[in-house]
Amino acid sequence: MKKMIVAIAVGFFAFCAVDLRAQTPAAVTQLTSAAYASMKKDDVYVVMFSMSGCGPCVRAKKTLLPALVKKYENVSNVHVYVFPVDADKAASDGTHLYTQLGVSQAPTFVVLYNDTPMFSHSGFSPDSQAKLEAEIDSAVSRVK
Repeated sequence: MKKMIVAIAVGFFAFCAVDLRAQTPAAVTQLTSAAYASMKKDDVYVVMFSMSGCGPCVRAKKTLLPALVKKYENVSNVHVYVFPVDADKAASDGTHLYTQLGVSQAPTFVVLYNDTPMFSHSGFSPDSQAKLEAEIDSAVSRVK
């Protein structure tokens, strides 16, 4: 009886550990103006411009961005980043990427290719996540 209880407990905890790992979101790398200035421009960049304390930004970082990272993890020329606007230092030429792109609110999602915005969308709500993800995917597909 004792062995059976131990076996059930071990199985339960193993199940819980697997379940928790499955829910861990994929890591999203932060981007800065200085880092972007030195990056290869013929790759595709999906960038979410965010601000600290922005509720929609937090929700998108927990749901949409990890889904995009997972979707493009095996596509060598597509990269997904979060760009914390309020923590950005200017590039060596003194400019900020968000200023160059005319980003004025957070969150804003931009797909960049050769320094050209191929798609831009401001705002996020969990109800519109699937539509936004499809729009981003369509923009990426056109240039990758």
